[in-house]
Amino acid sequence: MEVSILQAALIALYYCLGESAWPFGSMGTWATIDRPLVAGLFVGLILGDPVQGTIIGATINIMYLGVISAGGSLPSDSSMAGILGTAFALIGGLGVDAALGLAVPLGVFGSVVWTLTMTLQCFLIPLADKWVNEGKASRLQVANLWIPYAVKWVIRFAAAFSIIYFGQGLVVNISNSLDGPILNALSVMGGLLPAVGIGLMLLTIFKGEARLFFFLGFLAAAYLGLNAIATSLIFGIIAVLVVGFSSEDFEAFRNISDTNNTAYKLISKKNLITSWLDWEYYCESCYNYERMQGLGFGAAMVPVLKRIYKDDQEGLIAALKRHTMFFNTDHNFGGMLLGICTAMEEQKRLGADIPDEAFVSIKSGLMGPCAGIGDTLSQVVLLPVLSVIFINLATGGATWAPIAYTVLFVVIFYGVGYWLLNLGYKSGGEAVLKLMESGLFDKVVKVAEILGCAVMGALVCSYVSFTFNVSIWQEGVELFNLQTGVFDAILPGMMPLLLTLGIYMAAKKGVKASYITFAIMIISFLLGLAGIIASAA
Repeated sequence: MEVSILQAALIALYYCLGESAWPFGSMGTWATIDRPLVAGLFVGLILGDPVQGTIIGATINIMYLGVISAGGSLPSDSSMAGILGTAFALIGGLGVDAALGLAVPLGVFGSVVWTLTMTLQCFLIPLADKWVNEGKASRLQVANLWIPYAVKWVIRFAAAFSIIYFGQGLVVNISNSLDGPILNALSVMGGLLPAVGIGLMLLTIFKGEARLFFFLGFLAAAYLGLNAIATSLIFGIIAVLVVGFSSEDFEAFRNISDTNNTAYKLISKKNLITSWLDWEYYCESCYNYERMQGLGFGAAMVPVLKRIYKDDQEGLIAALKRHTMFFNTDHNFGGMLLGICTAMEEQKRLGADIPDEAFVSIKSGLMGPCAGIGDTLSQVVLLPVLSVIFINLATGGATWAPIAYTVLFVVIFYGVGYWLLNLGYKSGGEAVLKLMESGLFDKVVKVAEILGCAVMGALVCSYVSFTFNVSIWQEGVELFNLQTGVFDAILPGMMPLLLTLGIYMAAKKGVKASYITFAIMIISFLLGLAGIIASAA
């Protein structure tokens, strides 16, 4: 397939969009159109084969289930891997497994671009601080949003367009030159690589009693044939029953009332929602190693601070300074903290004795626990579980699956986010602290870990292919087969299970994800080339 300049430009633009806040916000976009599951469909549409694009993108997505963006790190860029990996697979007429081999180095290159961006954006902090000191609140979004995106889009468009348009000939030539053994080796590699994504995901959820459910999920898929959807439903119910919830667990909710007696006295509900949406959309537009989300939080507070301190320039400057300091937490719980800080700013402006240290204390004290809970629920459980369900459908060619996944994630994510915003604003920081200490969130996280482990266990059985091709023949009769005679006789899917656990243990001991990935690629390719492991197909 020959790619036109227009097609290459559209794919590059999609990559830029996937790495931006539009159309669903920072986390919303990263979790949807940035995912290979969704990107595969749109790249397929651009190149004229949406069904195969969906299948390829969904398969690549399995490799990146363990990639989360918590803490400012991005071990591999799933966006570039999914978008360009799908594009090259379609251009070269390559199979799904070969696409995985192409996606990995592209993802590593994308992570280099990400790291460079995080570093360069540190240079915008002095400019933002200058405008803060001058009280030019409206310009804060220029430093937080417009300058970073102008630079990032130029870099990312140029990189993606150049790789696709000028690299297509090389991909086609490589595809045409591949012979049987090499294609078989690439297929073997593609069958083993999903174990990396699952193994890395286990780093965050494979703990306590949840570990048992990883093996139960595996056994349910191996012996009962349960797919990801059935596993999610059944083990979701089991997880709730195992953890157990009582009326006392929800007592903190019943005790929370609208204790903010200054609510909407200086701002309107529209102002608050505007600030919240600015946070959800642009909290990481200028994400950098010096302040993390600090500049994004300060810029998001501008709509409410301008109303609260409309006749007090000094008060506005002081507020901007305390809200552009270092900050980093989960997106939705960050919205809750924004609500708390807005309520506190109103109270301070109306005469309450609230020192600057109080804002710093509540933000620094809560952002860590909120990140631990929020990132676990959104990035470690909701995102992977939803992905697995719709990957299961998309790999069968269901082009509607990526769209349904996107709609469902956005509805859940923003529904929870809006509730947390109001919880923070109306109940006040003290009530939120009591809720955090109630133990309810801990139980919710346990349920999430159990469900996540069960689904990952089922995924091992469904998507990791590791079959030995070693047998003994005599006069045309197979006397012994290592796979069926030993491993399958002990436990069906035993080798995929051992491989995944081995990757998990290596990662737990501190081996870098990139080292693990390339080690699996090299070993699987050589074993496939030698015919020791059978093709995933």
